Amino acid sequence: QGFVLMGGDCAESFKEFNVNHVRDTFQVMMQMALVLTFGSSQPVVKIGRMAGQFAKPRSEPMEEIDGVSLPSYRGDNINMEEFTPEARRNNPHLMVDAY
Repeated sequence: QGFVLMGGDCAESFKEFNVNHVRDTFQVMMQMALVLTFGSSQPVVKIGRMAGQFAKPRSEPMEEIDGVSLPSYRGDNINMEEFTPEARRNNPHLMVDAY
């Protein structure tokens, strides 16, 4: 018996995609695993889900802020987080950036 600890970002942004962010996330996961290991006296399998999660599914296709409705942010692989019509338009060139 043991535990599975799985962690990572729901969807990464291009601006957060750097070695420091990945290292810091990994360090937090290792600290969590250490607490689980000593607290439970069980082995912990660590699974990192990071470095390349640039898109995310959404439960709603549209997002509304102050009466303005725009397409939902789907991750930097699809559109941008800023709440403007231009940023929320699907942009296939972002997939090339992610690649």
